[in-house]
Amino acid sequence: MNIGFPELTDSFLAGQDVLYRQFNDIDFYIEDTGQEHLYFNLLKGLFDDLKLEKIFPLNGKSNVKNAARVNAGDKTKVYLVDLDFDDVLGRKEELPNLFYLRRYSIENYLISKGALYEMMRHKNPKLKDSEIVQFYDHDLMIETASKCLLELACAFVVIQEFNLGIRYYGVSPSRDFDFSEARPKYREAFIGDYLQEVERALKAIDGRYTLQSRASRHRNLFDSAEKAVGKIPGKCLLIVIKNRLVSNGSIYQTSDESFVYALSKDFALDELQFLRIQIAGYIH
Repeated sequence: MNIGFPELTDSFLAGQDVLYRQFNDIDFYIEDTGQEHLYFNLLKGLFDDLKLEKIFPLNGKSNVKNAARVNAGDKTKVYLVDLDFDDVLGRKEELPNLFYLRRYSIENYLISKGALYEMMRHKNPKLKDSEIVQFYDHDLMIETASKCLLELACAFVVIQEFNLGIRYYGVSPSRDFDFSEARPKYREAFIGDYLQEVERALKAIDGRYTLQSRASRHRNLFDSAEKAVGKIPGKCLLIVIKNRLVSNGSIYQTSDESFVYALSKDFALDELQFLRIQIAGYIH
């Protein structure tokens, strides 16, 4: 007999807003069931003039889009989705109450120097910015993380482009990368094996395709640090960055989820102001 918590079914998630109707001025709906607290921190900061007690996850982008279509005339309901690679692949959907991030995911906005400095101060509260720059080069950190993930990111675009149905690779920096040299290298064959799996799935669609040829068409998406921070999946980037900061003693060891959540509390909201402007224009 199952005596645990009840399963958060799509139907339950779709109806949970009824319980909070008196507590929210606006109901915000997001994709992931594990991100409502992160989004709450960000949206509470963006919309400090609104009464907001609860964010509603709907368990997937398709559920968010479907709900946005059904409630297109209700200006008390706002729907937020990750950009993913939808713009690259021509899959963005235009709905008046549906708002896309301008980066791959919400995690991509947390890769900010200021938020990472605050993480370091959790370990050493007396650290000044001028002291941090002596041992931490933010631009170099972004460059290193991007180099590690470039080949995987290109493969992820191909997976989406051809609907291959392959899960994204779960990056583990200590297992997957050798950081002993200036340019990181793969430590084991795990990533190589994964890329071969993607290639086999691609060839099953058309034997003329190779992963290298298809992926090369998308390398320009990541050919600068600014583009990489916006387009490489943010969770992957943050996992690599956290690993490097823990390894050099800059932050305490913590779970990936705790690291991301802590960043959301210290993140400067400037780069999400476009979202406030767009949503304010819609609800008013």
